[in-house]
Amino acid sequence: MRSFKKSIVIILTVIIAGAGVYFYATRTVKPKYDFVVVKRGDITQEASVTGRVKPAESVDLAFERSGKVAKVAAKIGDRVRVGAMLVSLVNGDIAAQLLQAKAKLEELQKGARPEEIQSAETAVANAKRTVENAEANLSNAKSKAEADLQDDYDAALMALQKSVNLARNSLFVLTDIQMAHFGGSDQNGVIIAEKKAEAVHALLGEANADRASNSLLSTFSGGVFGIVQNAITNPTHDNIDPALAKTSAALYKIQTALYAVPITTDLTTAEKTNLAAEKTNINTEISNISAKEQAIAVQAAANASAISTAKADVTAATNALAAAEDALALKKSGTVPEQIKAQEANVKNYEAQLMKTVISSPIDGIVTKQEAKVGEIMPANAAIVSVMSEKQLRIEADIPEADIAKIKIGDTASMTLDAYGSDTFFTAKVISIDPAETIIAGVATYKTTFAFISEDGRLKPGMTVNMDILTAKGNNILAIPERSIFVKDGEKYIRLVNDGGFREQKIETGLRGSGGEVEITFGLSEGDKVIIFLPE
Repeated sequence: MRSFKKSIVIILTVIIAGAGVYFYATRTVKPKYDFVVVKRGDITQEASVTGRVKPAESVDLAFERSGKVAKVAAKIGDRVRVGAMLVSLVNGDIAAQLLQAKAKLEELQKGARPEEIQSAETAVANAKRTVENAEANLSNAKSKAEADLQDDYDAALMALQKSVNLARNSLFVLTDIQMAHFGGSDQNGVIIAEKKAEAVHALLGEANADRASNSLLSTFSGGVFGIVQNAITNPTHDNIDPALAKTSAALYKIQTALYAVPITTDLTTAEKTNLAAEKTNINTEISNISAKEQAIAVQAAANASAISTAKADVTAATNALAAAEDALALKKSGTVPEQIKAQEANVKNYEAQLMKTVISSPIDGIVTKQEAKVGEIMPANAAIVSVMSEKQLRIEADIPEADIAKIKIGDTASMTLDAYGSDTFFTAKVISIDPAETIIAGVATYKTTFAFISEDGRLKPGMTVNMDILTAKGNNILAIPERSIFVKDGEKYIRLVNDGGFREQKIETGLRGSGGEVEITFGLSEGDKVIIFLPE
């Protein structure tokens, strides 16, 4: 009995041991790793730099009137004093008017002498003769312009008549060769017929004349040919101008048709000679028509310039006469107090106009913006110059090139000052970034200027500032810890939990958060499980 129980125990032990071996042999050993679930959230990208409080005050300056820049007296970085001229516009006309107004005021104040009246009368007589001469010159200029232009149109009309007749003859020569050698439906015959149809349609106004005979062609008189005949009958500029343009286009189509004929041994010597002659004729006519068009355009431009100059001379002479007559009338009428006061007001008006052509510095300071260039046209009320004084406070920081690309004008910065500890915060914004680098300890940096959002009496020049610049912010975006990303073959990857194991997934990234998180722009979806630690 005892032997039987012992056998049972042994059998049960073997069974249990076997089951244990089977369990451990067949179970799947799962790797141990940490992961995060991809969620949407907000991240901020910041750059941390150190700067120093410095005094500064900026004013933006603009012209009150538009005009061409004559002089730039200060460039960015120059120190200027109150009243210093920074930029001026071309103001010779206003300056001359001011001098004339002052001279006239002096005359009023002194009164006129007999010899001055005589001189003024002589000036009026001379001014009248100048006006008469200018008006006669304008009349002559108009007459000459009309005659010269008409000569060009007459020449153009003769050239048009010659061109369309030569062009029609070229079609006759082409048709003779077509009928003799290329009347079939082979490739050459089809091409010649197609190009001939286009030429006939343009020149004579008939469609589908690809295989028309010369006797039929001679009955056509539409197209450019008809337009030219109408221009000959009614030789107006409005008829000749389109005739020139359309004749040129038709000649090019005839040229194309002639050059479509292959020079083969089938052509007789006479045919080859005739074909070559027509090509030469058409090429010559194309050049002739183009030359006539150009001659008309050049003459019209010259006429406009000459007449414009003559009109300007008449206007200037008329204005000079009016001024001379006013001066004479003033001298004859004598001076009254009201006239002197009116002229004084006129002088002040020109002085005010002259001041509007100059930008002067309203403060002692440094030029921080200068967008004017000599010769440029400056609009009114557009800020082109800025001067910064040392009465307001600014912050300057030298930002390394690794961070400067993230920063732009208008970015805000949260900051603390060593003088007040890390629990006292101030806010500023970026107002300027130097375009040129400064090398500090072998590293390229860019001086960036910040303005405090609000004035604070605790701020003093020279204080050290620790700033966190908000360069970008992402709202409701996918983000994962940066440490979960690795690079393979130049691409960025992460490991995704997958069926008890993991798989690699290529991704694309965006913003880098100040807390170590990175925006994922491609490759992940909300709810994915990303491995952040995988043991060796």
